Amino acid sequence: MTVTKNTYTPFVWDDRMSTGVEVIDAQHQNLLNMVNDAYGSLSETTSKVTFQRITKELLSYAIYHFQTEESLMNEYGYNRERPDEAGIHIKEHRDFSAKVVAARKTMNSGAQQEIIPILEFLQSWIANHTQDIDMKLGRYIQEKEAERAAK
Repeated sequence: MTVTKNTYTPFVWDDRMSTGVEVIDAQHQNLLNMVNDAYGSLSETTSKVTFQRITKELLSYAIYHFQTEESLMNEYGYNRERPDEAGIHIKEHRDFSAKVVAARKTMNSGAQQEIIPILEFLQSWIANHTQDIDMKLGRYIQEKEAERAAK
């Protein structure tokens, strides 16, 4: 497995990335830290076992996070009031999981794979998803919280 450490730039959380929903933001920060930590633990001698452990941890946490968001969608009526946005959001979650699972299968098959592109995909996906799809959900939840507070 080949790793070129100089090509990966760790992602740093910025408050501008905040959705305004504390639990979502905390989980996003954890997910980004996990990707950065994964990068820090990889080297040119990274074994298939280590790669599998790292990607399993990332996938497990991502699924936990996706379940949190999807539960919030149900709790606040996002699925009902904005079914198209909710559908896109959930599809992105499934696509992300499928990509990580595919990378794990490729590695299990014995094919050599570069880890940096996988980490770059994870970093890019998290940044793009949080800044677009999750921001919409965050604004929706904040609106619903304001409505609840006004009652």
